[in-house]
Amino acid sequence: MKVEVCICTHNPRPLVFRRVLEALVRQTLPAREFRVVVIDNCSSPPISDDQLQPLRNAGISCTVVRDPRLGIVYARETAAEATTADWVVFVDDDNELFDDYLQSALDIASASPSFGCFGGKLLLPPDVSVATWAKPLLPYLAIKDCGDEPVSRYSDRWGIWEPPTAGAVVRRDVLDRYIDNVRANTAVPLGRKGRSGLLSAEDSLMMRGAIKLRLQSSYQPRLKLWHHLDPERFRFFYLLRLFYAYGRSNVLLEHALGNPIRRARKAHVLRLLATVPGSREDTCRLALRWGFFVESLRREPSPAKARIPIGL
Repeated sequence: MKVEVCICTHNPRPLVFRRVLEALVRQTLPAREFRVVVIDNCSSPPISDDQLQPLRNAGISCTVVRDPRLGIVYARETAAEATTADWVVFVDDDNELFDDYLQSALDIASASPSFGCFGGKLLLPPDVSVATWAKPLLPYLAIKDCGDEPVSRYSDRWGIWEPPTAGAVVRRDVLDRYIDNVRANTAVPLGRKGRSGLLSAEDSLMMRGAIKLRLQSSYQPRLKLWHHLDPERFRFFYLLRLFYAYGRSNVLLEHALGNPIRRARKAHVLRLLATVPGSREDTCRLALRWGFFVESLRREPSPAKARIPIGL
C-alpha cells in the first residue's frame, strides 16, 4: 500500500461525511494504491460499516477502528498505530479532497525525500457565508491559502510551512515520534474533546516532530481541499472561547515539546488589564492573549531566553 488515508471523526454531520467519502471515491489515484482507516472517536451512534459502502463499491480497502478515549489527540495516536504505510494523509470529517489530492501527495513525497510533513490549500466552499468581521479569523479555523508558491522550512516554529492536520501528509517516522510524545505527555491536555473541549495544538505536536528528525515541513499549493466548516463555528461567543483555548494551547504545546515558557512581565499584564475590547475580531485576539497568560501562571517560571509565541 503506497499511502493510507485516516479520517478521525466524532459525531460527523452525515451529509458532509458522505461528501468526504465520495471525494475519496473520485481520486485519480487507483483504488488499489490506497487504503482508508476511519477512527471513530466515541461517536454516538457509532460509525457503521454500512457508511463506508461507497468506498467498498469503488474497490477501496477500508475499515473502522473504534477509539473509546474521547479526544482528537488520542484519535490521531490510534490512527498512527492503525497504519503501516510510509505516508499517511489525515482527512478530517469535513474535508472534501480535490480529485487529484492523493496522486499529487504521492508525487510530492516521491520528489521530496527531505519532507517530514506537508499540506496545501484548505478552502472555504463558496456557498458558506461568513460575517465580514470574522473573515480575518478564518486562518485560525484551518482555512488556508498562502498563494501559489511552495514554502518549505527546517523549523521548530509555526509558519505557513507547517500544515494543520486537516489534509496533512505525514511521514511514518514523524508519526512514530508523535506516538512517543503523546505517551510522554499524558498529563498535558492538548487537542479537542468532543464539542465542549476546545484546546488544540495536537497538530503542531505532530508536525514539530519533523525538525527533531532533521526533516522539513512544507506548504504545497498543488494540494487543495474544501473545508466544510460548521457555520456554528463563526459565532462570536464560540470564537471567543476558541481563542482563549488557543492561548492556553500555545503554552501547553511548548510544555509538551520541552521548551521553556516565560511568564508575562508585569508591564505586559498591566497592558492586558488596561486593554478595552474593541471590535469582535480584536476581542477574540485579546482572549488568545489572556489564555496564554492564565495558562503560563500554572507553569514553573523558565529562563529569560524562553520564547513567547508569535502574536502574544
